[in-house]
Amino acid sequence: MSLYVYAITRDAITPDCEAVDQSRRFDVAGHDGLFAVYTPVADEEFSQESVDRRAGDLEWLGAIGYRHQNVASELMKSTAIIPLRAFTLFSSAEALDRYLHDNRELLTKTLERLGGKREWTLRVEFDAERFSDALTTRVDALRDLAQQIETANPGRAFLLRKKLDEEKKRASRDAEQQVVAEIERAVLDKFKCETVAESRLDRDGAFPQINVLLERDEESTLQELLDGLAARYDKEGVTLALTGPWPPYTFANAAGND
Repeated sequence: MSLYVYAITRDAITPDCEAVDQSRRFDVAGHDGLFAVYTPVADEEFSQESVDRRAGDLEWLGAIGYRHQNVASELMKSTAIIPLRAFTLFSSAEALDRYLHDNRELLTKTLERLGGKREWTLRVEFDAERFSDALTTRVDALRDLAQQIETANPGRAFLLRKKLDEEKKRASRDAEQQVVAEIERAVLDKFKCETVAESRLDRDGAFPQINVLLERDEESTLQELLDGLAARYDKEGVTLALTGPWPPYTFANAAGND
């Protein structure tokens, strides 16, 4: 048997939900305000070789991910947690106890930092056509080109429009990052909190997002701030989508397999 560990916690509690192996079996290791919540799992199903073999089984992987996330979310309702990534496995109770002992100071400080806080994800979505049109007011060089087109003769205007389209493509990524930075700054100006911004490059081409770590009583204020930002950026084809709360995965530095 191996130990599938969901989270490091401040309190020795177990959730009332389904475990990753579809049982309802949970155990707790640790002591003195530092614990690990886990499920003993069969090696033939959760060994590295088995996981690698099922790497293309999206239904199985999705079910494991869903149950893992649900366990962490349930634990977060009752205590401070450091959520671990899916498939964090320890070879034995002794290995898990050794990890908790060797990393007690760091884990305890991390629990103190994350206590009472939850993660929210702010996705910044761009309507390609509307954002491209808005670039001429956001970027000085593009605005100058647009003004030249207005007064140019037809032949020159044609060439300038082609140049404007090319320059827009080059300017789009930088302008997009500028928008994300502006929104992140607005969040930081409003709250004393941690944020992590992820670009399209970080997210393999998906829309950029800003992860925000907030106290529980600040969540309604975040929504009010975003409502105001949404009105401000709507004319540029920028939409803000808020999801959460999540266990604070982005802000937790935690264990690997042992």
